[in-house]
Formats: sequence, C-alpha cells, structure tokens
Amino acid sequence: MNETRLSVATNFDNDFLDEIAAYPVEDVYGKLTNDLVGGGRASYTTQGVSANALRSHIHHAHKKKIKFTYLLNSACLGNREWSKKGITSIHKLLDRLTDLKVDSLTVSIPYLAEIIKKQYPHFFLKVGIFANIDSPERARFWQEMGADMLTLESFSINRNFTVLEQIRKAVSCRLQLITNFSCLSRCPMQPYHMAGLSHGSTAGEKNPFVDYCALKCSYQILKDPSLIIRSQWIRPEDLSRYEDMGYHDFKLLERNAPTDLMIQRVKAYAERSSPSNLLDLIQQYGFREETAKDFGWQIKYFFSFLKSNAGCRDMISLLKKMGMLYPLKSKPVSLDSAEIPGDFLTKMVGAECSVSGNCSGCGYCRSVAESTYKVENAYKEECLKLYERVFDQLCSR
Repeated sequence: MNETRLSVATNFDNDFLDEIAAYPVEDVYGKLTNDLVGGGRASYTTQGVSANALRSHIHHAHKKKIKFTYLLNSACLGNREWSKKGITSIHKLLDRLTDLKVDSLTVSIPYLAEIIKKQYPHFFLKVGIFANIDSPERARFWQEMGADMLTLESFSINRNFTVLEQIRKAVSCRLQLITNFSCLSRCPMQPYHMAGLSHGSTAGEKNPFVDYCALKCSYQILKDPSLIIRSQWIRPEDLSRYEDMGYHDFKLLERNAPTDLMIQRVKAYAERSSPSNLLDLIQQYGFREETAKDFGWQIKYFFSFLKSNAGCRDMISLLKKMGMLYPLKSKPVSLDSAEIPGDFLTKMVGAECSVSGNCSGCGYCRSVAESTYKVENAYKEECLKLYERVFDQLCSR
C-alpha cells in the first residue's frame, strides 16, 4: 500500500492531538500569534499562543509520536533582515525554536533557508507555498538550497499532471501538495495577498490589515459558483492518483478551524472519503463554532481600522453574515459531494484548461456547479449587496 503522510494545521488544542494520533499524521504545524518573520495568516484570525503553550503543545505532540513544524513562511520581511537588529532578532527566534524542540521549519524566503541550513542544520527544512514552486526549475533551485521538502504551488498546478510529473522527476527531495482549499485557481490577487498576510502577522506592524483579497475571492465565488469547482482542491477519494505519480505528502488546512472539524478533515483524507458537504472540507470560513483568537483581537487588529475609516460600516455585518471571524450557526451554502461525478478528476486533468489555464468555453465546471452548489437565494442576495457596499466604502475613503 502507498504510504500517505499528512501535515495538519493545529489550533493548539492538546485533545486534538489525542484524536488524530491514530491517523497517518506525520506533523502538525502552527506558530506564535506573531513574530519577527510572520507567516501566512493574519494575526487576528488565529488564536493567541504563548511560548509556554507552544512548548506544552510540542511536548504533547512528541508524546503522540507527532512532529511539530513552526511556520516562518512569510513572503516579505520588509527588509528588516538587512539590519543588524533584524538579523540578531532572527537568530534569537531560531535559538528559541531550537529550545522549544521544534522539529521542522517552513520558509518561503531563500535567505532564511540559507541561514537555517548553514547555522541550524538540525531543523528539517520545508519550503512553503508562498515560494510559488510551479516548475522543475524552481523546484531544483530550492533543492539546491538544501530544502528537505517542497510545498508546490497547489493553487495553480494540482490538476496539471504534466507539470506535477515533471517536477517529481526533476528533484529527489520530498514534495507536498495542499489538498483542501477553496482559493481561486491561478488567482491574480495571489502576490498581493501573500504580501498582505505576511505583514499582517509580523510583530510590531502598526498598520491595520483588512483581507481584501479573501473578501474579493468569496464574493466572486458567490456570484459564480463554477469558480469553486475550478479551484484545485483534491478530493480524499483521488489521493491515489497523486500517489501513483510519487506524491505521498499532503497538507491539510485550516489553523483557525474548530477541533471537531479538523478531526473530520483528517479522518476524511485518512479514510479516502469526502463529507457530504464538501465545503466542510475545503472552506476556510463558515465554521459553526466560535474559534479561538488572540485576546482583544477586535480592538487591536480590526476595530482600529473601522474607527479610522467610518465609511466601512457594513464590514462587520458582512463578516458575520458569511461566517468570517464569527461563527455561522446555519448552513445556507453547501457543495454536495455525492453529486460530483466519479470521473471528475479525470475530466479536469484531461481538459485543455488544466494545462493552458484558459477556461473559456467547455462549460464542464459550470454544469458540475449547477448540480452540486446550493445556496439560499435570499441569503445570496443579501450577502452580495453587503459585499458591494463594503467594496464601495473601501474605495471611497
């Protein structure tokens, strides 16, 4: 049987580790609420984690034979790395992570990778999706930097089997694919989004961060559900197709998801079976439970923006309606897994758009969306109006 290894987001609930220990989970990943380097989620969307809580969680993970990966996956350091204070702080952080017994680090900046390989070789080095590894050339670059595992640019190439096969042949290091996301395929906002998230999770950042890109993405999907079908998630039932190409490492999102939902996601991929509503697997918001966040997050990260930008009065109403940062008690939107054709991946991989990226006419994703994507009409109309008001207000400040 092919070996499957899962890398799973943690919300720092030790009970979560107990529940997933029976599944093929190699490591869990997370980070402090913010640090000098930053990462791939804005600080206010994640739970506040102290160094002591991090140490306890790593210790508990090790007891369960699960490794811990710390995220240093920012796309930008704001040039702090070229100051004496900045480089000293980076080394202090790496020393601290060594003391905490972190097993692996995920980076997306070549300079950080070089520091780690030369001065902290005890860490297993992963490269994150913000490095945009989507070709054999980029994969070889990072392998030559000494990376032990590369996370490929899953949002664009998960269904391009030609490129996946070429990358697999080009390098000998381990390769990882992100499985459960609903980002737009080949999203044109991706570079901007990566930069914003990186700065929005960095210690000492004084400017507020509003996730415009996430709002724009979710708005477009609500208007055109075929976009979520084009999004390059991988169904649990289709993992074997990737294993046949030599891919055995799969990364599961989302760090701010409730414990029960994350257990469901691990179980789905371990047992190769999708939940009835595929959104429970791939959506990054719309959770029914309140998720843990940094203490005082609304004042520190969000209301400070609203206070200085009174025109954005509809933002909170929209976030609550969509279940972003707030719990969503009902399920007004669903994606019926049972209605997705069994040969869905075969059709997608065989389509011209999987290689060219030009989705302009076959209509397959639209037909799948029509049979699988269900949304309450009144809810949809109310949300669309809120989105449009928010975008108008953001642009008129």
